[in-house]
Amino acid sequence: MLASDELPAAVDASNRFRDLPIPQFWDGAKSLGREVARSIGSPEWTAWDIYLFYPPGAEWTNTGLPAPEGALAQVYDVVVGTKGTLPALADQSRLPEKMRSRVDIVGEQADLEKLLTLVAEPFAKKYSNTGLPR
Repeated sequence: MLASDELPAAVDASNRFRDLPIPQFWDGAKSLGREVARSIGSPEWTAWDIYLFYPPGAEWTNTGLPAPEGALAQVYDVVVGTKGTLPALADQSRLPEKMRSRVDIVGEQADLEKLLTLVAEPFAKKYSNTGLPR
């Protein structure tokens, strides 16, 4: 989270994936970031640049977030993914022990766009013919 992380910057970043049928949101109050961090066992942290991949029809309720089919987030200066989202890097030492059962380090922050594409494109293809609203 940087001083420049305002709505216009979020809209500009989301334009990279405008051709994919994936809704994107910006949360200036950081409410979702706190909930995502809590859901992965780090309530003291606020998740930022998080990308949650839900199948069509998934609903968020008052009881919390549904489990995403896949997720990427910037954490502790690296990119992490929920288990199975992308292959884990060999060195997981930068990830706190309490998070290792839930997420893997899958890359560096400089590689975020490439990593996101590796998840988003197959996800969009998988659900492109479901007939459900996107």
